[in-house]
Amino acid sequence: MRWFKSSLMLLIIILVTGCNFPGSLATPSLGPTETFTLTLVPPTPIPPTATQPPTPTATPTSTPTPVWLFQSGSITCPILLYHRIAEPPQPGSLAARYYTAPADFEWQMQALKDWGYTTIPISLLVEAILNGAALPPRPVVISFDDGYETVYENAYPIMQAQGFIGVMYLIANAVGAQDYMDATQIQTMTASGWEIGSHSMTHPHLPLVHDQLNYEGAQSKSQLASEIGVKVETFAYPYGEIDSFVVDQIAGYGYSAAVGLGTQYVNSLDTLYYLSRIEVRNGIDQVAFAALLPWSNQP
Repeated sequence: MRWFKSSLMLLIIILVTGCNFPGSLATPSLGPTETFTLTLVPPTPIPPTATQPPTPTATPTSTPTPVWLFQSGSITCPILLYHRIAEPPQPGSLAARYYTAPADFEWQMQALKDWGYTTIPISLLVEAILNGAALPPRPVVISFDDGYETVYENAYPIMQAQGFIGVMYLIANAVGAQDYMDATQIQTMTASGWEIGSHSMTHPHLPLVHDQLNYEGAQSKSQLASEIGVKVETFAYPYGEIDSFVVDQIAGYGYSAAVGLGTQYVNSLDTLYYLSRIEVRNGIDQVAFAALLPWSNQP
């Protein structure tokens, strides 16, 4: 029995320690009253490596694209009219009305954006009147008369920043003259989606020069198309002045529509050759600007 106990204890030691003993193995000698106690020490637990919770990523938000709907006939679409986008050299003078300070023009474009307007080319408005077309919920046409260089220098970058386009009504003989845009500048803008129209050859009072209408209306159209390299589809009457003969001649020269002056923002077949344009004068504040428009967020 003593031999059995000794052998058993040796086997336990070998299994626990995992040791290999070379040669002969010495058998431990235990007294008759001795007992052998084996204490197993559990391994020290290794704490799990701390992991950082995943950093939440912000879900990008996007402005929903307005749904364009088919419209035809009578179209609500204001056409705004500007001339020079610059500080007036003589504030308070009669000529100052044709100037819009760049800072004022910038907040006006921002207001249009905030109020949900989308600029459209004049050709799309004409197409909607004639045949129907898909239009944004709040369309607006932004037009500039004469072709001043400040439109390229100041209005163009401000409108580009908002994703806006416009239409330039050019005095054909003034292209490239001092203070006016040249063909390269105009082509840069038309490549960005802008349109051009004729504002006559020399900007006369058309009802007083019936004998020159072919030159002012027809030849200006062909000259601008050749010089700029784009179609010229619409005409702007100098000073907004017309008579029935002038209107008939302009329509006969192949223009699809013509624009004048006014305060209305609803246009139709009845006004196709005198689409109303709303002049934005120098010094207008936001309340007065909102009053020119069919939609705004003003109270």
